[in-house]
Amino acid sequence: MSMTAEEIKALPRTGEGIFDLTGLGEDVYTTAAVVYPIYAAYETEENKKEGYPDIMAQMRVWNRKVEEDFTFANASAYVTMLIFTIKKMSPEIYENYRELVDMFRAAVKRALAEHYNGETGAFRGDQADAAGFCSAVREACSLDLLLAEKYQMCF
Repeated sequence: MSMTAEEIKALPRTGEGIFDLTGLGEDVYTTAAVVYPIYAAYETEENKKEGYPDIMAQMRVWNRKVEEDFTFANASAYVTMLIFTIKKMSPEIYENYRELVDMFRAAVKRALAEHYNGETGAFRGDQADAAGFCSAVREACSLDLLLAEKYQMCF
């Protein structure tokens, strides 16, 4: 799936105020992981960060949604969405950037607590979800948002 920022901004909204992604893919979390980084890049590079309040309002809704329905599949797609959105956001707008980083860290911590067995060194659940989750963790480590030493299970 490939969309332009104009197509994304024209998407209908749900009652919660987030983009309605139900018709764009099988899983809204996976679709969100594609859509929001494009939207953030547009707002950062083209729109002088004017859409940041909208991005943050939507991210807060996504955070609530994933907290209510916390499966490893949802968490994996959610942290992927967050890390690639964070990558496109300007750290100069520190409050927004930091809030996204905090959401990311909390989701990673919860996913590991609920879906990683430290004794066996294996993730519980689908290996594709584990691969996606670990990819997001490795990206966060490369951005110095997480300490690689603490997340060796993903390396």
